[in-house]
Amino acid sequence: MISRLLIIVSLVLAFASGFVSHTSAKIALVPGADLREADLRGANLEGVNLSGANLTGADLSGANLKGADLREAYLREALADGADFSGAQLGKADLTRANISGARFDGASLALATLDGSRLEDASFVGTYLPGASLKKVRGEGANFRKASLSGANLSQSVFILAKFVDANLGGRSQGQPGPSGAILKGADFSNANLSNANLVNAHLNEAILVNANLSGANLGFADLSWCRAAGAEFNNADMGWVRAYAAEMSGANFQRARVSLAQFSGADLSNADFSEAIFMRTDFTQANLKNSKWGDVDTDEVYFEAAKYLPKELIRGNGQ
Repeated sequence: MISRLLIIVSLVLAFASGFVSHTSAKIALVPGADLREADLRGANLEGVNLSGANLTGADLSGANLKGADLREAYLREALADGADFSGAQLGKADLTRANISGARFDGASLALATLDGSRLEDASFVGTYLPGASLKKVRGEGANFRKASLSGANLSQSVFILAKFVDANLGGRSQGQPGPSGAILKGADFSNANLSNANLVNAHLNEAILVNANLSGANLGFADLSWCRAAGAEFNNADMGWVRAYAAEMSGANFQRARVSLAQFSGADLSNADFSEAIFMRTDFTQANLKNSKWGDVDTDEVYFEAAKYLPKELIRGNGQ
């Protein structure tokens, strides 16, 4: 109670001249402070230590929190749209249902942080450290995660339409962390991203960009890759049961030892792709472009190649054509 009174007094003194001075106000705050529903719009909180502070429902819109220490802080349902958290420490912070649309977290650390149900449309997480973070059911349309570390993060049932994950690391599966399982990632850019061993079951990756992405060992069961651009991508050892990849652009992709059962590649560009040692069952390559693709001695008895283009010689022999 005493700490809260001190903070209220400091806020009154700092903002006595009105809201216009918010951007220049320098507020002395302490770890563990009780700032529930505090009005900190446009406040300059650069480098302050608010570790363990309770900012539930606080208004931090447009505030400057660069380099701030917010480890284990409570920001549940906080309003922080347009705020700057660049370089801030938010390890194990709770941002459940917070509105951080348009906020900047570049270079910040959110290891094991909770952002479930939050809104982060157009937010920037360039180079952000997010291993083990929980981002379930978030709205992240247009968010930028370029070069971010999301290893073991939980993005299940989230919406990241047109989000950017260029050069990001989403690899690895942790127990109880389903990764981007069931996430809506339509049109998202994963160029050069690391998705090795990621759980992408039922993920919506239609129209996504996966050029040169690493999906080695990923679980793509029931995922939708239709019309995606995945030239040069690595799918070796991936589980691709029931995958839908209609008209996908996958030239030069590597499917070695992948398990491709009941999958659809109709109309896909698979020129120069490598299917050596892959396991197939009732896979459909109707009208697919298979020019210069490699198959080796794989069993294609239950594979459909109707009207496929540039069928390799080993497949012609194997299919009795």
